[in-house]
Amino acid sequence: MTTARDIVMPHIEAALAEGADKKLSTDAMARIMFEQALRIWRGCRTPEDIRAELVEAADHLDPDEDFMFMRP
Repeated sequence: MTTARDIVMPHIEAALAEGADKKLSTDAMARIMFEQALRIWRGCRTPEDIRAELVEAADHLDPDEDFMFMRP
């Protein structure tokens, strides 16, 4: 079964590779991808729901940090 990740990831990797070939900043590329993710979400989610998603993601940016539900 094909997943959304199976479809999206090759496009992201290709865009990043093309950007690298053209000496474009990965930060600039990510900002545009983020801008487009927000555009898509605004079409199907409320601002409050988007905000909650972003806060949750921001709260777990540190890959070494345990999630709140995890026990040490």
